Amino acid sequence: MRHILIAALLAAAPAMALAQELPQFPKIAPPEPLPDAICDTAKPNDGQWLVGRWVAPQSRWEFTRSGSGITWTLDRKGSANSDFGWQDGTQIDGIADKVTGCTVHLTAGKGAFQFDGVLTEGGKLFGFATNRKGENVRFTLRRER
Repeated sequence: MRHILIAALLAAAPAMALAQELPQFPKIAPPEPLPDAICDTAKPNDGQWLVGRWVAPQSRWEFTRSGSGITWTLDRKGSANSDFGWQDGTQIDGIADKVTGCTVHLTAGKGAFQFDGVLTEGGKLFGFATNRKGENVRFTLRRER
């Protein structure tokens, strides 16, 4: 009997160690971190890579040059993320506060909406929008076809 108990403990030890190495997830997952920038974010950039139309599920973004800056409009279709404060057909207009060769920081509504995004090597814009309550919505944007 003693040999069976010792064998069971020895067999369970690697499984317990493996379980301790698994990531421990909180009940409400925090937003995933943005990928690392693929460009030198210290170099000045006019943001031409951002200008145009981008799409994501249930949303369409349009970035236009306005004087020396970039303005944007987000058309949100459907009622997805109603907890974020969006209603069916929400439209948000704002400005690009900071643009580098591959990153962007957008704002609207005097800080009520903020978006930080990173252009990936595959040409997608991955980012997070945050509202005043600190709630986040993740976006993966691609160029409109």
